[in-house]
Amino acid sequence: MNRSDHDAAARSRSMRDASLAARVAAHRRDLLLAARAAGWLLLAWLVIDILPFRLYRKIMRPRVRNGRSDQAASLLCARVGWAVSAVAKRVPWRAACFHQGIAAQQMLCRAGIPAELHYGVAKSEDKKMEAHVWVTVDGQTVVGGKTKDRFTVLGIFAEEGR
Repeated sequence: MNRSDHDAAARSRSMRDASLAARVAAHRRDLLLAARAAGWLLLAWLVIDILPFRLYRKIMRPRVRNGRSDQAASLLCARVGWAVSAVAKRVPWRAACFHQGIAAQQMLCRAGIPAELHYGVAKSEDKKMEAHVWVTVDGQTVVGGKTKDRFTVLGIFAEEGR
């Protein structure tokens, strides 16, 4: 390889690296949000599937931190919904609707957005009982909303103090 070929290859590598760095920088907030979603999904899995029920009750009533504006809250709700749903499909542990609901509610409440976790039941076509969890903010579904309409709500878990 002569000097000009070497320089061209180095420039090409440099451009690829710069392009990757730009993409990573552009999505850094989403990557951090996805990492937080993975952490909350893991904690929800531990609490629901591994640890005793008495520990599970505490996580069901998160404390809301300082509030956010409506526009910022709406944007964050969409981003949290995306992050929790996307990460739940890729983690090596079970991340069903209940885990996703806890993760989304915790993330939103900690960001200052009061979120409600809804727990519902329905009978399947073969007459078996099914359960489902979804999270709403001001009546808008954040996660778990695709099938929520066929479930009867048994309980709504709001943030601490409500």
